[in-house]
Amino acid sequence: MVLAEGVEVDLGPLGRARVTSLLGQGGQGYVFEVRRDSGEPLALKWYKPESATAQQYDEMQQLVEIGSPHQRFLWPLSMARVGTEPSFGYVMHLRHPRYLELSYLLLNADRDGKPLDVSFASIIELCRQLSYSFLRLHARGLCYRDISFGNVFFDPGNGDVLICDNDNVGIDNGTGRVLGTPYFMAPEVVRDTTYRTLPNTDTDRHSLAVLLFYSLFLGHPLEGARTDAGMRDAHWLMTHFGTDPLFCMHPTRAENRPAQIVQQYWNIYPQFLRDLFVQAFVDGMDNPGARVTEGQWIKALDRLRDGMLACPTCGTTNFWSPGEDSVTCWQDGTQVRPPYLLHVGRRTVAVGPQTTIRSDHLTSGVDHPQVLGQVRQHPDARDRWGLYNASDFSWPVAYPGGQNFLLEPDRTIELVAGARIQIRNATVQVRRPAPDGQG
Repeated sequence: MVLAEGVEVDLGPLGRARVTSLLGQGGQGYVFEVRRDSGEPLALKWYKPESATAQQYDEMQQLVEIGSPHQRFLWPLSMARVGTEPSFGYVMHLRHPRYLELSYLLLNADRDGKPLDVSFASIIELCRQLSYSFLRLHARGLCYRDISFGNVFFDPGNGDVLICDNDNVGIDNGTGRVLGTPYFMAPEVVRDTTYRTLPNTDTDRHSLAVLLFYSLFLGHPLEGARTDAGMRDAHWLMTHFGTDPLFCMHPTRAENRPAQIVQQYWNIYPQFLRDLFVQAFVDGMDNPGARVTEGQWIKALDRLRDGMLACPTCGTTNFWSPGEDSVTCWQDGTQVRPPYLLHVGRRTVAVGPQTTIRSDHLTSGVDHPQVLGQVRQHPDARDRWGLYNASDFSWPVAYPGGQNFLLEPDRTIELVAGARIQIRNATVQVRRPAPDGQG
């Protein structure tokens, strides 16, 4: 039943609200905007009668009681009833219009068809936030069961993520009605025609890897020359995504190579990232226990961000990694080499115009890292670089000649090989890269 504007909704412990407008509808029900007596607007998902089962109510009530694992999930806040209506719903926070469905990233256009300009930094942040959010969900003993394009929204400007449709979430005990979305489901779920293989943390990890591959390489990891043949029918889906899937960038089998753009992006990213996707879609394809964990993705994405370098001639982002002398710009062929390296613990950060020192350099696995320092290039002498203190505390600095001083907030020091900068409990050591790249 579509609820009329002005209808009063009982939100239990959250009090009462009134329906203000219909926002949209899907297979299971409708989504309305409602406004609490306090004036706060919320989104109400109201189930159609055929979906409003006692089991669905119990599962949603359980999610309300468990509480959100992270603020990026638009989590059920309370159950909702209307008068004597047999149906029910739940309320959640509204999604801000700056968030777009993830599929717009592939279209490279916004809702109005205007081109999107999503930076590598935003894509890395998007992938990192996704990985961290599902890490938190799985740590609660929950699994999402239906990770796909339609349920993930992102801000093209900075990569911030929102995860919707959380009524798919279940306790990771091998029960549930939701199997997932085709193309994102793990092969063991697709090929089991008895429907006994149910989503769990391992199947979520396959779906997450598909989503990360899409975001970084702009294509599906199992689609290529081999899947282009034949009708896209049930047999095609079963073969290529269930019984005989083949990673498009498989290291020894080339019969399913993807579109040119996917191969181009594959070559832009460093070997350590490519190795993780081989682990996800070769080793992990038939061995769920070998799939890449959320923590492994977070580490790799941090390392990827640490190696971001802008080409000095065309400005294009390239990715350097320790052990390399330089990288060849994928846009114009220029050799791109970091002028300095910053060593922080086990991390090596390449110096360039985009470089920052963040809170995750000081403590690994931090969510939504805060920028503490920014690298700045001298406006007149392009070979001189400085580190700006963007934090609210002073940093002890030791120069190699024996000079020691405090770098106050909002001040910059010049980077000099051999300098040591103390930021809270971490020491940043400045080095020149050695000619063999081992610097």
